[in-house]
Amino acid sequence: MKKTLNILLCITMISIFGMNAQTKKKVTAVKKTAASKTAPSKTVASETTTPKAISRNQNARKQVSGKVPAGGKREATLTNEAPYNTALGIKFLYGLSLTAKHFIKHNSALEGIFNYHGFGGLGTQLSATVLYEYQRPVAGVAGLRWYLGGGGHFEYFSFDNDQVNATTVFGAVGALGLEYQFAGLPIAISADWQPVILFNGAGFSAENGGVGIKYTF
Repeated sequence: MKKTLNILLCITMISIFGMNAQTKKKVTAVKKTAASKTAPSKTVASETTTPKAISRNQNARKQVSGKVPAGGKREATLTNEAPYNTALGIKFLYGLSLTAKHFIKHNSALEGIFNYHGFGGLGTQLSATVLYEYQRPVAGVAGLRWYLGGGGHFEYFSFDNDQVNATTVFGAVGALGLEYQFAGLPIAISADWQPVILFNGAGFSAENGGVGIKYTF
């Protein structure tokens, strides 16, 4: 009986000792885990304190501070771009005209105009004009540009009276006008005056130009 009690006592002591050992291991593991979570990262510390990290932060600040604000140089560079490449349209006031305009540089374009002008009871005039136009933006008004230029002009006038011969004249033409390009739309409108000096014929003609609308692309 005594032997049995001694054996049971030994088994109990061994079990208690084993449980204490396991408990100590768990506590130690928990402490290590908590310490690893709360300890600052060596990588983060080195990134924020090393000279390379400081240099990168300084470069980032320079890049942010170097961004051009609205209305700055970036907007200025936009004015050095043509508003469109090519435009086809119509013009009216002095008869009816078909127009074609193409930018060859950001601030210069070539324009061709074919005009039909009927003079009731007198006759009909057909004319063709080729212009070189210099164009610049109007400060403070987005999409609006002024332009001036010059070129050649040709007219053919046919009289309603068959007894009067048709006339053909040619000369030099000037142009002064405004053009507005709608933002986000392939549409531009314009208004200009194109006086003509005729080398043979009437001498000077002020009734040229008009108001136009163009499809741009």
